[in-house]
Amino acid sequence: MGVTISGMTGAGSIRHNNRSFSAANVDRSRTEQNIVFCSEDLKQVYHMVFDEALAAYNAKKTKTRDKIPDYYEHIRQSKQEKLFHEAIFQIGNMSDCGCGTPDGERAAAALKDFAESFAERNPHLRVFNMVLHMDEATPHLHVDFVPVATEQSRGLSTRVSMKQALKQQGFEGLGRKQTEWKAWMEREKEALTEIAQAHEFEIISLGGGRPHMELPEYRAAAQRLEAVQEQVTAAEQEIAALEKQRKALQGNVKLLKAVEKVKPDLDAIQPEKTLTGPQGRDGGAGEGAEGGGESGARRQSRRVRELKVENQQLQQKIPSTKEKLKEAQERQRLENENRQLKVQVEYLEEDLSRERGFSARLREGIGAVLDFLDRHLPEQFRPLVEKARELLPVPEVQQPERDQERGHTWDGMEL
Repeated sequence: MGVTISGMTGAGSIRHNNRSFSAANVDRSRTEQNIVFCSEDLKQVYHMVFDEALAAYNAKKTKTRDKIPDYYEHIRQSKQEKLFHEAIFQIGNMSDCGCGTPDGERAAAALKDFAESFAERNPHLRVFNMVLHMDEATPHLHVDFVPVATEQSRGLSTRVSMKQALKQQGFEGLGRKQTEWKAWMEREKEALTEIAQAHEFEIISLGGGRPHMELPEYRAAAQRLEAVQEQVTAAEQEIAALEKQRKALQGNVKLLKAVEKVKPDLDAIQPEKTLTGPQGRDGGAGEGAEGGGESGARRQSRRVRELKVENQQLQQKIPSTKEKLKEAQERQRLENENRQLKVQVEYLEEDLSRERGFSARLREGIGAVLDFLDRHLPEQFRPLVEKARELLPVPEVQQPERDQERGHTWDGMEL
């Protein structure tokens, strides 16, 4: 069975990634299995990467107001660039590569190889935090990085720019539908695909250009899929039985064709004339011929009648066989529709997961705000914070023994 390769933009919650706080979908008993590849302070990374270029830039400015005192704060307040970006990568989903399963362990090993080769593929993406999560529904990798563009003529010679950083890595944007980021993400997914195949995964692609379906349509499609699956199972069994009948009928059809060929000759035989001819009234030789002719003619006449009866029986069976073959063709059509519905359901599950992911990120953001208020508000206001926390909806907790419950989702990836 094949698995999918997923890659998407993450929310960039470093505290969540490093488990400074745990969401409801996290199994804390497995948190120690997480792999932290690197975890650096973002401000310190900015100093290491940009201080030299910042000093050179400020040295050229004669007016204090034109100088940049703190590049970290400069980017934090920028409307064009972000302090950092996050990408999340995953192999399969909870149903085929769940944490704690053999395939989940293989997926984790492939993601580990992918993580260790990330910097080599991306020299202009300075990774400061990278974590492989093994304590949620499915192993997945969070990669947080700063896009670093070098040898720039505008602004700092080394500055933050996703567009320029990816351009220096060879990715060109072709408009809104094919940005540098999308081109880069496709390349990374291809790299992960190759690594996953090296770990003996069969990779399938959902393709593109799918029709959009709203949630009610999705539910109706899911119901149709379930009904079609039952029909296909029954059809497969009946097709096998029809194939046996077809082979058995092939011999009868050949016999029928043989009867049709010999029928004119047999009808031309007139046993009465043979038995009552002049030779039959003569002596012994005639009697011998009469006796032999009568016996052979009667046998041929009887055989003709038998073949005619069998011919009629076969002719009666032909319409029934045609109907069965027609039913088999209809069931084949249902199988094709079933496959198409499966693809549509997979896409719709992605849409549903994306909506769940948005809700999860919203809860996470609200939780972070409440954490901040809890730390900074006076003591008398903390009960209000706790009351607000109680009002937050609690997502379902992923339990290994309950397959029907799903974990935290990010844009179609079950985390």
